[in-house]
Amino acid sequence: MKVLLLFAHADDEVIGAGATIRKLANAGATLRLVTFSEGAEGYTQPGGEATIVAERAQEVAAVCRILGIQDHCTERWLDWDFRVSNAGYRAVIRHIRAFQPDLIFTHSRADYNDHKMLHDTVVDAWYHAAVPCAMREGPVWKHVPLYECEILQPLAEPSVVVDVTDTHAIKLEAMRAYDSQLSLVGGIFQLLEGRALQRGYLIGAKYGEAFRRVTYRPRKVTEVTALQD
Repeated sequence: MKVLLLFAHADDEVIGAGATIRKLANAGATLRLVTFSEGAEGYTQPGGEATIVAERAQEVAAVCRILGIQDHCTERWLDWDFRVSNAGYRAVIRHIRAFQPDLIFTHSRADYNDHKMLHDTVVDAWYHAAVPCAMREGPVWKHVPLYECEILQPLAEPSVVVDVTDTHAIKLEAMRAYDSQLSLVGGIFQLLEGRALQRGYLIGAKYGEAFRRVTYRPRKVTEVTALQD
């Protein structure tokens, strides 16, 4: 199984899906993380802009080791300047067609501009990656399940909740590795613990992570018995 993780910033993947990512790695999945910002605005002290990008690169490398992500790259978009654009569409189409994933995870359309704009870009690019257009970005790749994560704002109607009781502690370890960001996301461990407990409660487990499958393109059903799946 190949899993493509498309997130605005390094740490979003941990907040939204860190425990599930570790479960996928444990199951033998090949994981690629694409962060669209290199985190240039994530410094907390004057003068920090000189070192923050290198610092965050070291942090995301450590997180990839903790979560079992084999490959990471960044598109180097500017923080707070994300927008839907032709270049953005083509970048996501290129990643999908080159990696040929079986699953994709990204943002829901919530939180602030960067998360919303990346969500919109990914959903449309995911659709068009399976259509014979923008062929300079590689051959078409089939539509695969695309899941939205909850980062700051919760999903109103998740379609699945993954039992992550066995990997929740690893998610917290990965979050601690983003030391440069912990003062920016104050209370994040309270959020992660409370949300995981609440999502776990919904499925009768201790900890859970919630996702919503994108239904922008409906699923084809040939045999009606598949409606049971």
